[in-house]
Amino acid sequence: MSPLYLIDEDSDLPPSSLALSDPEGLIAVSQNVTAKLVWRAYHHGYYPCSPLEEELTLWWAPAERMVLRPQDLHLSKNFIKQLKRIIREEDNPFAPIQVTVNQCFEEVIQACANVPRRQDYDGSWISEEIIEAYSELHRRGLAHSFETWHEGKLIGGLYGVSLGQIFCGESMFSRVPQASRIAFSHAVNFLLQQGIKLIDCQQDSEYLRSFGAILMPREEYEFYLQQLAFESGPIFWPGGRISFDGHYITATLSESRQ
Repeated sequence: MSPLYLIDEDSDLPPSSLALSDPEGLIAVSQNVTAKLVWRAYHHGYYPCSPLEEELTLWWAPAERMVLRPQDLHLSKNFIKQLKRIIREEDNPFAPIQVTVNQCFEEVIQACANVPRRQDYDGSWISEEIIEAYSELHRRGLAHSFETWHEGKLIGGLYGVSLGQIFCGESMFSRVPQASRIAFSHAVNFLLQQGIKLIDCQQDSEYLRSFGAILMPREEYEFYLQQLAFESGPIFWPGGRISFDGHYITATLSESRQ
């Protein structure tokens, strides 16, 4: 039986192949979560996810990983109809619905933690320590957010971490129906344009399957991780408004919405 490892940002990290089968995928625990530890663990194929009442943070490397190849994005016919209305107004600076990247990272991660949702995995694992660790990665240009706005109000979004040519999606939220779906569909095409080859969705859910995400065995994910995480990826994604086809409509050096 494999041991359960206690890790920190400077310790040796075990290979993900040593993850437990019961509970499935659990590989390590830590007393703290820092940006450095998150960054190192992702390169070893695991991520943090714990109920807030847990004294230690749990780290997971599931036997099967939910992933999406950006070019395989699937959208329903009904949703495409909604997108067409948004796309028709993309060139309008005053369009009621707009999608942006890196405009308000901390507001997005706070919303992911606090906005109720019906998906299998809610944001109840996003502690203040998690928020600070990922916000630090964002300040370093390693974590990114995508936002959906309606008449200037944030209504949905998601955030994640870029590892070379892999983007590790963390969580998303909606304050109105379809807001996260709008952000995600734009984000996938944006990531494709940025040279991202694989989106790590981590945990299986019907919501993610509806976009075309599939389960990939841990060994296969590890292969892609070693191939892609160390390839050169985008160094900096400026904040700005993006189109559905994945290009910037406007871009600024500022990452805060004025």
